[in-house]
Amino acid sequence: MKAERAQPLSIIGLGNVEKGDDGVGVLVVEGLREELEEGSWVPNRDGEVTIVPAGTDSLLAAAHAADGRWIILVDAAHMGLAPGEFRMFTPREAQLPPRLHGLVPHDADLAQTLRLMDGLGCAERVRVMGIEAPEVGEGRGLSQPLSSRLPEMRARIKEEVGLLP
Repeated sequence: MKAERAQPLSIIGLGNVEKGDDGVGVLVVEGLREELEEGSWVPNRDGEVTIVPAGTDSLLAAAHAADGRWIILVDAAHMGLAPGEFRMFTPREAQLPPRLHGLVPHDADLAQTLRLMDGLGCAERVRVMGIEAPEVGEGRGLSQPLSSRLPEMRARIKEEVGLLP
């Protein structure tokens, strides 16, 4: 009997690289893409792995999930952790209140995107890496607490890739 091929996986980085630490999700996945392209990372899974630095197009993540793919979302999140700390969680485990004030750096914030995925019935195929981002404001580049942990963040995502069916 032939083994079933794993479902495809998209690793999607969200954030606005023009807003300081808000761009951390994009920078994490761009680092993964570089490792994949240079051959220093070979994903431990049978299915296709696509790296998507989506920037502020957070609805693109929902489109990938609705297409039947596994999703790992990487985004800045306010979780009450120390700057640079990160957590991997499912949409149902998320405790992210929607932003209620002014403009947000994405077309939809992380909490809204996760609710949309849940409404589409694809939340069970989504994992989120939320990264506590202390400096969201004008300007490019990450604060030291985030930039110093980029390799650790990429390593945790690679570990998660190996755990998915």
